[in-house]
Amino acid sequence: MDKEEWANTFIKWLKEVKEDSKMPLDEEWDAEIIERNEGILIKASNPKQPLDVYVGIAGNFATLYIYPGIETATLDNPQRLKIYRDLLLLSDNWRMVKYVLAGDEDEIVIKTDLDLATLGREEFSDALAVTLLALNDLVEKLGLEDKYKEAQLLHVIEIIRRKGEEGVAKEDIVEYLIKTFGVGRDIANEIVNNVLEEKEDLGYIR
Repeated sequence: MDKEEWANTFIKWLKEVKEDSKMPLDEEWDAEIIERNEGILIKASNPKQPLDVYVGIAGNFATLYIYPGIETATLDNPQRLKIYRDLLLLSDNWRMVKYVLAGDEDEIVIKTDLDLATLGREEFSDALAVTLLALNDLVEKLGLEDKYKEAQLLHVIEIIRRKGEEGVAKEDIVEYLIKTFGVGRDIANEIVNNVLEEKEDLGYIR
């Protein structure tokens, strides 16, 4: 397959929902091509994940990327040395995953390289799961659990706001939260009401 065919294949795999599966790939993903240059870049979003996953396709390889939003260039030397040591130790935990620095700000990036010559859906599913586990490892190692939980909450709030702006009924949004996040109906109702009432107060919902 050429890179366009691989891009379509990745998007197809990401959008296939399997209700009884516990693998991340089988959950609800929204995926689209966002860049076409010498290679192709796909952006994939999941309601359960506050961070997007990117799939880059170039030559005979594909790479999964996650950007946790941690820049290290402006940190003082002791902080940087500690983080770099932590990244080296974490990298030893994984066979496929690498923690690297990218850009002028030395941003931490989680990368997983895949050989297209032998890649199938099951291998891609495993790679995605491992990449997300590597993100969890990074969050725990760097003590970012509170920030990650806050990012997840803001992610859920943004989903609710977007659905409200699209005219989705409150009860349907409540059902979505119950099904997607496994929360109780009372909690889902409270979250939806608080978010949408705030939007009404700001004049976003008529």
